[in-house]
Amino acid sequence: MAVVKLTRALVLLVLVILARPALAGAPLDVETSPTEVNLTPYLEVYEDPYARFGVEDLRHDSFNAQFEPLKRESANYGFSSSDWWVRFSVTNSGDRYQNLTFKLDYPLLDHVDVWVLSGGRIIRTWETGNRQPFSSRAVEHRDFLFPLALAAEEEQTVYLRVRTKGPVNIGLTLYGHNTLLPTIELEYMVFGAYFGGFILLALCISLLYLMDRQVAFLYYLTYIVSYSSYMMAFNGLAFQYLWPEAPEFGQISRPILLTLSIIFLLQFCRSLLGIERVSAFLHRCVTGLQCVLVGVLIAVPVVGYGVLVEPLAIFLLLALVLVLAMGLVAHMKGEPAAKYYLWAWSVFLGGVFIYLLKVFGVLPHNFVTHYGFQIGSFFEFVFLSIALGVRVRELRIQSNVDGLTGLANRRHFDRELTSEFRLSDRPEAELCLMVLDVDHFKDFNDKHGHPVGDKVLKELALVLKKQIRRPGTAFRYGGEEFAVLLPRTNLDDARVLAERLRTRISKDVPFDDVTVSIGVVSRRDGSFDSSAEFFNAGDKALYLAKNTGRNRVAIYRTGMKSFVDARQASPVAGSGEAG
Repeated sequence: MAVVKLTRALVLLVLVILARPALAGAPLDVETSPTEVNLTPYLEVYEDPYARFGVEDLRHDSFNAQFEPLKRESANYGFSSSDWWVRFSVTNSGDRYQNLTFKLDYPLLDHVDVWVLSGGRIIRTWETGNRQPFSSRAVEHRDFLFPLALAAEEEQTVYLRVRTKGPVNIGLTLYGHNTLLPTIELEYMVFGAYFGGFILLALCISLLYLMDRQVAFLYYLTYIVSYSSYMMAFNGLAFQYLWPEAPEFGQISRPILLTLSIIFLLQFCRSLLGIERVSAFLHRCVTGLQCVLVGVLIAVPVVGYGVLVEPLAIFLLLALVLVLAMGLVAHMKGEPAAKYYLWAWSVFLGGVFIYLLKVFGVLPHNFVTHYGFQIGSFFEFVFLSIALGVRVRELRIQSNVDGLTGLANRRHFDRELTSEFRLSDRPEAELCLMVLDVDHFKDFNDKHGHPVGDKVLKELALVLKKQIRRPGTAFRYGGEEFAVLLPRTNLDDARVLAERLRTRISKDVPFDDVTVSIGVVSRRDGSFDSSAEFFNAGDKALYLAKNTGRNRVAIYRTGMKSFVDARQASPVAGSGEAG
């Protein structure tokens, strides 16, 4: 018994599936005013590859016999040079007048012609499209809106012809009299938030660039501006508000903005991840694609949008492959920003991929596929902002670190010395400074070569890192000279640390006869008007150590006026003082 019931259910399911195409083209009854109706199940379509038919054929049986029920989920056919005809019927079986509007929700169609027939005669007609002035629209809106008015017991048939050099996407929706306006208001509110976010982000990035001058900010800013401008054109908003009576300008602006977006995107990604350092091959690939895209920019005004729309879609796919490859390679090389970068592009790539599948007719035209760019880009810019922040922090760290030794560099030292000197103005605050120099380093380099000299500096830096604890910080001041800043440290403790460093360096650096001279100064043992004077005092103490035999520690005392005075000081147990 159960088997019989299951068999009946399966047969019924098959009959329902087979019956679905027969429903296509059936009139839509609007006796009660609809709220929002997807017209896809009611469509009949005809492809006219040779553009043979026009308005004069609408009432001919030979023409109408060409239409077939739509046997797919949506009327999107990718790139096609054919004329595409769509037909649907609406009937009002009620006793009240019905005001309706149907929307064609792809604003980039070049030519859209609409005829409304009632009782075998044409009662309304529109000739519009993205290559017609915006004033040709039946309703001033970024999408194509067409009003219908049905009397009681009236049936109307709508014929719609699309001719375009871009992808053919025919998504039709019917709205009741009181439902379209709230939908449009919500739509524009979302667009306002979307593009308002771009403006806010662009302002923030501009300010950050002016403050920090990091080139990654500049590339990110150009990418934001070009991409958001393209999205305004892509969604029909630029045509509606910026150039409503210049449709041909819109045809040129879209491929130019898209090409600029790809160029700046590649440049931003390359800068963000340091691709020139990470992968020379990817760096060359990016440069090559950018050169090709520059050629596309030059060609746009000459050959036009229609010829370039398909190549641009391919170049976009290639760019996204490169973008993802750069992220993967940088992540494998340990680039900190690459993790957030990959999150950003994984989401965006998914949205773009869905949209392109719709463009080429693989996926149906619906909200998700149509707005794949926007959905993906929303999350992309969130994660890219995080990745940019991580990269900038990394660059700041790199700008403060000496590339050879890994210690903080001169730039960082100058900033920290000024800050700590200011904090030590309080009577109870302690601050000491050590200035170190490798003895006879020029002779060592001449004898052993610069690579061995670099090795000495690296080993010395390792000793400093091991021996110095917070709040102390070691810096490479320049060449073979180092500095150690010791906040909250008195002179006795600084002297002990200096002697320990001198001893450890002579023992732990794996080269014979490598010694250092060290000068030590305390903020409490002199009257210093500036951090520069404080450092000069430490430098004088260093020269005292060098002039009294090297491989020793010298302490600055008030009254040390010149290097001549320093030579008169007597070394005591490896230390020298001048007073």
